[in-house]
Amino acid sequence: MEYILQKIFALFVIVLGPFLALFDLPGNTIVLLTAIGLGIYYDPFWQPELFCLMLIIYALGEMWEFIISLFGIRKEKASWFACFVIGIGGFCGAVCGTMVLPVLGSFIGGVIGAFITAFCYEYINGKSNDDALHLAWASAKMRFLAILGKFCAGIALGCCLFKLVFL
Repeated sequence: MEYILQKIFALFVIVLGPFLALFDLPGNTIVLLTAIGLGIYYDPFWQPELFCLMLIIYALGEMWEFIISLFGIRKEKASWFACFVIGIGGFCGAVCGTMVLPVLGSFIGGVIGAFITAFCYEYINGKSNDDALHLAWASAKMRFLAILGKFCAGIALGCCLFKLVFL
């Protein structure tokens, strides 16, 4: 019965954190901060090696999202400005999607926002419909892969938090 409230809270964060990351919300950050908080305030949960591993997983998840989103689109011969605009469009799509359909809407809205922004950007800059559609599909795919990678990092962080608290 020792530390029962801390364990219940940690279990809640383990389940909720990765799904928040899947929906483009700061779930991985919450998992990491929960682990650090438990480690600082409760001696039995202090495991420096596991915290280092969690920091590495967290950093890799964030870098994955950034690199895949930015350089995946850049690979399609888009300009740096186009990458920036598509990133803003994906973010705006996630915000609008959340307003329409909470939780799941941020994921769907982010992919759709990146798709629409990429298509409009290419079309406005005088590219053909086929070229605009090609970049739009590529940006939607990259946005999906970025969020999927961040979700996988969230699962790994949740497993580390589980080990920290329950094993």
